[in-house]
Amino acid sequence: MDGRGLHTERTALAWIRTALALLGAVLVAARLSVDRLGALAVAVTLAALPLAVGVLLGAGRRYRATTQEDPPPPDGRLPAGVSLLVAVLAALELGYVLRG
Repeated sequence: MDGRGLHTERTALAWIRTALALLGAVLVAARLSVDRLGALAVAVTLAALPLAVGVLLGAGRRYRATTQEDPPPPDGRLPAGVSLLVAVLAALELGYVLRG
């Protein structure tokens, strides 16, 4: 053990779990809303899917950075991507509810 502790690795793994959960949420939301929203659900999914994959790749980079001796400080792109993805999912589900 190098004395840093495992908190950075746990945090990085939490980002990966969050990214996987959001990727699954995008797919489930698309599947459930395609009947009511049609092409709109497909368009939102096609916009959200690359964002979800980008968040997953960013989480993977953050995890790999924890194995470096002097990891670079995290930037704000990953939290911003998660926030944007949650907003897109919320808009999709709001459209689903309002469409009745």
